[in-house]
Amino acid sequence: MAVLSTMAAFWPASSWPVTFVACSGGFENMVYAFGFGYGLSMMANAGLTAGIARHKYKAVTPFGLACCGLYALYGLRLTTYELRRNSEPSYAPRLESLQLKSDMMGLGPKFAIVAGVSFAQALYALPLAIATSPTAARARPLLRGLGWAGVGISAAGLLLEHLADEQKLAGKRADPKGPVMDGLYSYLKHPNYFGEILFHCGISCMGISGTPMQVFACIFPTFFMAFTLQNAARRSDREADHKYKRIDGYAEWSATTPVLLPGLRGVAPPGEGAA
Repeated sequence: MAVLSTMAAFWPASSWPVTFVACSGGFENMVYAFGFGYGLSMMANAGLTAGIARHKYKAVTPFGLACCGLYALYGLRLTTYELRRNSEPSYAPRLESLQLKSDMMGLGPKFAIVAGVSFAQALYALPLAIATSPTAARARPLLRGLGWAGVGISAAGLLLEHLADEQKLAGKRADPKGPVMDGLYSYLKHPNYFGEILFHCGISCMGISGTPMQVFACIFPTFFMAFTLQNAARRSDREADHKYKRIDGYAEWSATTPVLLPGLRGVAPPGEGAA
């Protein structure tokens, strides 16, 4: 109880040591800081925020529970997906390549990655801290409505990302050397990234009842995530163009399928496709 009281006094800033531990797998392989670290941090933020809210305010509102529940579900889905994907033979070459890069890195760069990723994950405790506070319950109806809209947007994004990831995992099992171009991937090259962006847009809305500075701090990570995913999509598309250029139908799919957002084909340079 004393530990919880101390954490509650400095929450959400006190989430950083927790997320640092969650992301510390990055000292072994940098991919563990992003995948497992991200998932474990989201679950930790959800559980600790709910516990701190009960400790400070004696109860958690339905809105706060919904927000914490979505965080926990996101973290659980991501962690279990990473475990399954990393055990797939089709992903082994990629994992080995990342392990080699990690082995060649010094302690300093590894620490920078773990510290940076864990700090970013600590920032995601802020929307939950606002959502579970009395401020959210006393907010104007419009702000409360926007908060619940954020819950719906995040849920939709999480579902889309789950379906896209599972479809790609199944596609790679069936044909490890071929691209996935059907189903959701016939509408977008990266539907999983689009789902991730939707999820973060919803998170931004969860903290809408905070102060202007808090609202900015809740919104900024969404733009950063969108920028990161856009760069990841471009990098993946360049690799896919080289890897799948002789696959029947790939060139047409690459030229006609939007990259990240429905109807927007200009997110990546022409001719760049994704697996």
